Amino acid sequence: MMDEEIKTKPRIPDVFNGKTVLITGGNGFLGKVLLEKLLRSCPGISRIIVLLNNAYEMEVFEKKRKRLLENSVFDRLKKECPSMFCKLHFVAGNVTVSNLGLNSDDLAKVLEDVSFVFHCAASVRFEDKPRTTMVINVVGVDCVAKLCLNMRNLEALVHVSTAYSFCHHPIISEDVCLEKLPICVMQDFKNMDDDRIEWICNSYRKNRPSNYQYSKALAETLIVKEYSNKLPIIIVRPGIITAAVKEPFPGWIDNYNGPSGFIAMSVKGVLKTLLVGDGVYADWIPVDVVANTLIAAAYFLLTQKSSFCFGPSNVPVVNCVCPETKRINWNEVVRICLPILDKYPSATPFLTPGGVVTTSKTVHEICKYTLHFFPAAAYDVYRLIFRVKSPGMIGAYRRIHGAISHLQLYTTRRFYFTSKNLDTMNENMHPDDKEVFFIDQEKIDWNQYLEDYVHGVRLFYLKESDDNLPLALQKLARRRLTFFCLKTIPFGVLFIYILKKLRKSQVATNILSVLLSLNLPYIGKLVNKMPNAC
Repeated sequence: MMDEEIKTKPRIPDVFNGKTVLITGGNGFLGKVLLEKLLRSCPGISRIIVLLNNAYEMEVFEKKRKRLLENSVFDRLKKECPSMFCKLHFVAGNVTVSNLGLNSDDLAKVLEDVSFVFHCAASVRFEDKPRTTMVINVVGVDCVAKLCLNMRNLEALVHVSTAYSFCHHPIISEDVCLEKLPICVMQDFKNMDDDRIEWICNSYRKNRPSNYQYSKALAETLIVKEYSNKLPIIIVRPGIITAAVKEPFPGWIDNYNGPSGFIAMSVKGVLKTLLVGDGVYADWIPVDVVANTLIAAAYFLLTQKSSFCFGPSNVPVVNCVCPETKRINWNEVVRICLPILDKYPSATPFLTPGGVVTTSKTVHEICKYTLHFFPAAAYDVYRLIFRVKSPGMIGAYRRIHGAISHLQLYTTRRFYFTSKNLDTMNENMHPDDKEVFFIDQEKIDWNQYLEDYVHGVRLFYLKESDDNLPLALQKLARRRLTFFCLKTIPFGVLFIYILKKLRKSQVATNILSVLLSLNLPYIGKLVNKMPNAC
């Protein structure tokens, strides 16, 4: 599309003027950022209805509403345009029941007023039971779509899936490859017993590593088969959603899912080993880029649907992933992050930041015992002897390793995506919208982003203020000195033993020189970091 023609098109905020939006999963990580962005960048919006799941009791409802509004994601909005909060309307409901469990008054408002629906609610934890995953991610989509069929003014339904719904394919294209499971079975998950659901998952999910990816593929299949000709619908598939690159604040994060958990554990000095594949990319996508993509997808579906590339499924799909030219591999991520971890340490660490990143499963297993379980066992013995009231670390590491095992799909395997529809949206976006609703990841500076990410995890997720950073740096220096001494004492004992046995022989001198050379570089580095610790 020519630049002049693009400039004559309505802008993204214009299509939301006077419109009502329904968001499911509004109290989730992505949902919060989407909600904040709509309020701040689409001032003409009439109302945003936020579904609070299973909040029928007034006490629970108020608790969830208050917790959401007090979240740091809204700090910028409170300063810049606090009047926008009056456009929020919270309703109690349940995405897995008919009409989303809305009461009669709320249902009437939704059916009469809503023009745009963003379905963000999902079960995203890989360790969730098959029933939980299938009911929320598959039955939930069916319930939302059925409600949309009765909306009088619906203009767009945006469904959030995952870029890994068909991760067993060599190339993940912007199309839906229909699953064989019958629609009637998908819609009946809620009435099945747990054993039957587990059998279905094990029998049909193919080479997918978890039920999460399979549930998202089933949801996409359900959309295509049942609703593609009945609803204005678009599917957006984000990659691994990570901290914000710009908005509401650089590095903003409020959960430990995926890489955020890796970084949080590294800041705390808990994670000391990571298994990665050789040349495997970290397919990260900042949460604010995903939120902007959802908004842009609704806009393009309404105004420029013909610009999308359609596959046989006849439903536009947007793979919201990092472009091939901008992807960064895991080894590079670690190389950039290691010095940043020293810059933003935790004030309450377990060990020091840093560790081993390896492509060898054997080395990784050895490191798990030497760098994780041995220190954990020593700490637990200390805790028992001195009656320290704190959680045991061996049990914590078992849970951590269980969670990491689910994520190794993303650190050890390379994926290939097509993203033509994402590129099309970026190319055909109004120049002003490109600045406000940025989706162009070519402009991301990974060095700056990763520094903001580590800082954001410390500030927003771990809730450690920058005010205690000098103290944390002092503690880190002292802890490094302590560990250095613990490493050096055995060497000292060995020195004395060698000197006694070999007297002043040349052999003893040579051995002593070698052992000292192993530690002197470390001493030099340590001295450079010590001034603030003294």
